[in-house]
Amino acid sequence: LAAACVREDESALRARMAQWFWIGDTLAFHAEAGCAAAVFRLTAPDIKSAMPVAGSAGEMLVHLRRTGRAALRARDQSPDQGLVDIVNRDRPMGMAMRRAALEGRGCMDVGAEDAFLRGLKGARSVLAWHGQSGAIMILDPDRGLALVAIGAE
Repeated sequence: LAAACVREDESALRARMAQWFWIGDTLAFHAEAGCAAAVFRLTAPDIKSAMPVAGSAGEMLVHLRRTGRAALRARDQSPDQGLVDIVNRDRPMGMAMRRAALEGRGCMDVGAEDAFLRGLKGARSVLAWHGQSGAIMILDPDRGLALVAIGAE
């Protein structure tokens, strides 16, 4: 009964993330009705072929419209800058991503929130979005972390 009140299940989130990224141990996970957040150790910084990778916000939006998921690996551009570009190009999509990040922070402890914010600002970090689950993801290769934030449905 309590599980019905939780936004995301750790094993389901791990399984979904493992389709796209090389994840190892769960370092943090918390979920409740209005949010979910997780921090996973990356075992490799590569992105699997099931996750389309874009080099620009415009290209990411093309992939998102086609498949509902995409990663943005823009040269020398942080995920935060990429998110601003997406908001400027497709406000509803960009705002959904921003909302997931903001609401998801409600399920992060101090360490997870710090890692998420550092990843968001990292020039080598990758931004990813899965529209069906409303998950915004940050891959931080410098710290070896995959970070996930999910807001209310």
